[in-house]
Amino acid sequence: KTDYKLTGKPLYRLDISWPKNPEHFTGAVFGVAVNHITGLVYVAQRGDNVPKVLVFSTYGDFLQAWNTSTLEMPHGIFLANASSNPSVWITDVGSGPYGHTIKQYSPAGKLLQVLGSPGKAGTDVRPLQFDQPAEIFVHSSGEIYIVDGDGGLNNRLIKLSKDLEVLWIHGEKGMGPGQFYIPHSVAVDSFQRV
Repeated sequence: KTDYKLTGKPLYRLDISWPKNPEHFTGAVFGVAVNHITGLVYVAQRGDNVPKVLVFSTYGDFLQAWNTSTLEMPHGIFLANASSNPSVWITDVGSGPYGHTIKQYSPAGKLLQVLGSPGKAGTDVRPLQFDQPAEIFVHSSGEIYIVDGDGGLNNRLIKLSKDLEVLWIHGEKGMGPGQFYIPHSVAVDSFQRV
């Protein structure tokens, strides 16, 4: 068995004892975000009548569950501003009254803001609408990148300013250049290459 290594260090290590109380996982785990500075791990899960976000320490201790009714079906989860003013962003692909949105929460689970038109799938930019937004990336500059189109109407990548103004939209459904088919993820490097 070979460990895959980068610069002489393993990329990851399986810890079968994490978390210490796995019975807290009552739904299907769909995403994880880690604040390496505060030592918190946010786990998004799906399912009926389950807490949608569980918070653990990096050592595996269960700390809290977010019992929020404003989150239907998490798809992507991203921790922004880990060192200064952290917040947790979650994409919601639910089809109920709170779905088709992106939500920003405090580290304790308080809803801070909602992007999109809750419960309304759409393609408009004024007001900003999503149809099953899959993932979000918040750059250190405050600019936000959103992958919109987990099988819905949209197959696009949206860039918002830190003031939530649409800067650009790229993509359409297809398999050719500049097209996407069910896009799922986005990342931006230190040179702001998407």
